[in-house]
This record gives sequence, structure tokens and C-alpha cells, in this order.
Amino acid sequence: MEISFNSGDGSQGGGGSTPEEDITITKAEHEKLVKTSNEYLKIKETSAKTEGRIKELEGSVNALTGEKEELAQRFADLEGNVKQQFYEQLPEEHKKIAELIPTIEGLKEYVKLNAAKPPAGSDSNRPGTGTGDNFNSKWDELSYNEKEELRK
Repeated sequence: MEISFNSGDGSQGGGGSTPEEDITITKAEHEKLVKTSNEYLKIKETSAKTEGRIKELEGSVNALTGEKEELAQRFADLEGNVKQQFYEQLPEEHKKIAELIPTIEGLKEYVKLNAAKPPAGSDSNRPGTGTGDNFNSKWDELSYNEKEELRK
């Protein structure tokens, strides 16, 4: 079976060299063209969806990049404030050394070891009994096994 197409008659404007051209194709060729055309339309539709998704993802990337930069700045500010609080606990001679410590955890340990001690004559260092722990009463509260563990 053959299908005939008429590109138009001479009264219509056309691009052919003759006023009328007949094109004849087989049914198999027609079905192949229809199938190819349908595939093209599906690909075109998928491409449009993909383009939309790409634009959506690009917007998400831009938003997340901005959020990341904001969070990085907030983290840097917080880290600087925490370090400053630790530096304030140190005497002047230890501050320069503490500034070389890169991590907050390391700085925390350094401050714990080298924090400024109160002056020798201050009230916090008064001799005598005070709020200190009574070691003997705590020793008596320990069980035999706990005492043996401590002796090892």
C-alpha cells in the first residue's frame, strides 16, 4: 500500500519548482516517520522537563552556596569569640603562645593548664579550713575493693 501526499496546487504559494509535486511513500516508511516523529516529540518534552529541572537545581545550588557562606562566616565569628574568651583567662605572657594553637579544644586545654591564678594575697587563697574536701571522710566511705583499686 502506498500513501500519496500532494504538496499543494499552483494557487497556493509554495516553494516547489513545479506548481504541483506528488510524493509517494510506502506504509512502512510512513510508520517509520510517524514513530520517529513521536520519539522526537517525547525527547523534546523530556528535554524541556530536564531544562526546567536543571534551572531549579542551579537555583538550589546558588541558595545553598549563599547559605554555606553565611554559616561559614557565623562559625568564624563564633570561633573568634570563643577564642577571645579563652585568651582573656590567660596572663599576658601566655596569650602569644595561645594564639599559635589552631583548635579550640587545644586552646581550652592550654587555658586549663595556664589560666591566670589569683594574686597570692587574695581572699580565695586563705589558709586554714574552708570549703576544701575532707579526704579522710571520703576514704572512709570507700569500700574495701575501691580502696584496693586506688592502692594499685
